[in-house]
Amino acid sequence: MAATLRFRDLEELFSELDRNFTQVKKSFPKEVRCRKGCTDCCYAPFDLSLAEALYLAQAFRRLPRRERREVERRLSKYEKDWQEKVPKPVTPFVLSTLRLRCPFLGDRGLCVVYDYRPATCRVYGLPLAIGEETFVCPRSGFEPGRTYPTVIFPEVLRRLAEISEKILPRGGNLRVSLIGVIRGEFPGAHLLTQDL
Repeated sequence: MAATLRFRDLEELFSELDRNFTQVKKSFPKEVRCRKGCTDCCYAPFDLSLAEALYLAQAFRRLPRRERREVERRLSKYEKDWQEKVPKPVTPFVLSTLRLRCPFLGDRGLCVVYDYRPATCRVYGLPLAIGEETFVCPRSGFEPGRTYPTVIFPEVLRRLAEISEKILPRGGNLRVSLIGVIRGEFPGAHLLTQDL
């Protein structure tokens, strides 16, 4: 029962992010150009909090076998591209300059785990403040110099860390790659054997 409550916290955060996204899109329809089939956000590599990793890994495990195999096939290409394209050290700025196809992006241009997508996917398309920088989707219509509602991404990360800490001691400090999620190889993955 406790694990369900932890995911309830994550789902509440995701619902809040989704409501915020919908409100900004409604208020700024010319600027927020996200639509079904747009995949720009699906080529932006990122890592996950422990809570998101467990939630996404659980969703992946529930996919039909054929879809899981397709994700794993795409993961092989993702891993190769990661090794070849990602310079070290990995920083948010370095990641923001790369284009790597997410293994969960299906061949028809749709996310196969859309309902379980992480926070990064839920806010992409809105202005994101990270440190002193503001990042926007290159396909958006946000104009430089104008003021718009902005997601303070470190606050989202802080809340994800708090949720993760409830799941596993020191779990708030963990960051998990998509590779680890799909392979089931990350600290805390053993919790997937429980009914989450």
